Amino acid sequence: MAEDKRPLDASARSRRKRVFETGCHVLTLLVGSGYLLFFTTALQTGYLSWVGVVLGCLLVVLLVISPIVGLAGCRRLNTVLTFCGFGLPILILLVLELLLWRAEGNSKGGWKPYRFDDTLAAIEAERAVPDAQNAARRYDEAFASADMDDEPNFIFCGSSLQDEIGERPWTRDDHPRASEWLDSQSRLIEELLATGRMGKCRWPVQADRCDAYTVPYRGLSRSVLLLVAAGNRDLGEGRTEEALSKYLCILAIADHRHQQPSEIDFFVAFSYERVSMERFRLMLVQGDLSDDLVDRIAARLPSVADPWPQEWAKLRQFEKLQYMNFLGRLYEMNGAGRVRFARRFVFSPGDGRDVIDISSVPRVTWLLSMPRDPRKVTGLAEAYFARVDREMSLPQPAESDDHDTAGSLTLRDFAKAKCNSFRWVVEAWDFNAAKYARHRGSCVAAVAARRGTWLVLGLRRYRNAHGSWPATLNEVSPYVPAEAFRDPTSGGTFVYAREGDGFRLHSKGPDPVEGRGQDGYLALWPPRVREPVPEPNSQEVLKMLEQIYGKEAAKTMLRNDSNERR
Repeated sequence: MAEDKRPLDASARSRRKRVFETGCHVLTLLVGSGYLLFFTTALQTGYLSWVGVVLGCLLVVLLVISPIVGLAGCRRLNTVLTFCGFGLPILILLVLELLLWRAEGNSKGGWKPYRFDDTLAAIEAERAVPDAQNAARRYDEAFASADMDDEPNFIFCGSSLQDEIGERPWTRDDHPRASEWLDSQSRLIEELLATGRMGKCRWPVQADRCDAYTVPYRGLSRSVLLLVAAGNRDLGEGRTEEALSKYLCILAIADHRHQQPSEIDFFVAFSYERVSMERFRLMLVQGDLSDDLVDRIAARLPSVADPWPQEWAKLRQFEKLQYMNFLGRLYEMNGAGRVRFARRFVFSPGDGRDVIDISSVPRVTWLLSMPRDPRKVTGLAEAYFARVDREMSLPQPAESDDHDTAGSLTLRDFAKAKCNSFRWVVEAWDFNAAKYARHRGSCVAAVAARRGTWLVLGLRRYRNAHGSWPATLNEVSPYVPAEAFRDPTSGGTFVYAREGDGFRLHSKGPDPVEGRGQDGYLALWPPRVREPVPEPNSQEVLKMLEQIYGKEAAKTMLRNDSNERR
């Protein structure tokens, strides 16, 4: 009887073994199906290097092909495929890590993040102008000799008095203290006027977001406020040509900012430009300008053509360099020119607090998603910005906040994060199409302001010729470019209506930058009236902050708070 039960027991064990093996194959196949979807998505992102693709294919063999062969009953082939899919990846990773370790084992210290200095040098050579013709040099000299901390509240700190002298014409009798201070700045203002007559302006390119700014942002913004206040005083006291010179100088500063390739320069240049456009419209409507002065304004007004193609070409080149230098943090280079994968992240060079030690991470990990030669990162940048170009060409580019990407992960985002989380974060937060779409929106507002100013100039020419404002906007067509009539915020035409001895002119679409104006639209004339902003007693707040933070920090904090409330 015992001998008769042995075959039965062996048969039961065999069945249980087959059931167990079948279950393992099915479970592996289920896991492999999910992995296959992930691997296919990862291939589409372009994040994997050839090493990553090879190892990924071997895992497909282990997780997909091997269990299918096992379910088909081919045990020997299943064993071979299991070894190829499991053993070979481990062996390859160990060999690659050993080769990297041996190649870098004798290298000395002095390692720094890899920088694409050759690309930077090529950009700088393309932008180079002689120092004698470079307005940037003259700005730097002027600001170095000026007292940049001399910022009285009535000019710079967002007080109600600043609104009065910065929004409308005024005289010495209206504000004698402000006028006296402006007189003390006459030398700087004359230097700004002379610098504004220079056509070319080039500050060094900020090749990395963590590098120090090369453009004197504070000095330029301070200069615009000075010129506005001085020009308004000239206009209020009847010195029309002197006022016009200062407003034209603001436009020149905006053009000088436009010649820099960074996004912040584009945004601020548009804001400076719109300040000057508002001043021009005020003079053209309320001033009794001769044809010569009108022609002088027309000669300096920016073109009515859409500036975006030129803006994007400069911005794309600059952003690509910064993108490359961000990815360059995955590599290190020493003084001898040796390159290796980074053992630590240095987000802000020179600041030890922004160093993350990753020495425990095998450097072969970066081989799965990055080229061994950092110079090939240039190709990654080209491919990435080609995708950005395609997204930007869509009718409605992504308009979500930069940070929304992290809150709504897709399978594609998940694949990118798993392949190379550093690269994914850089692309999602710093170099995404949504951010560039908003920059495109600022161009739309700038074009609307330019074209609206051209229309106001045409209205002034018509009034000088006929003695009154026209009944319809079409009557100024002989005086302005044809493209000036097209409203870029709506795709239609601007709204014009004569009202008594005046008129009203605004866009049909909303202001993409301000979101304010007449009924939410971009108001061109009359200018919108700023609502007064209640503010605490500045002197009392300043004294309190000085006791806590010191004099200089208190002044900066008060100024920033006032600007935010405005």
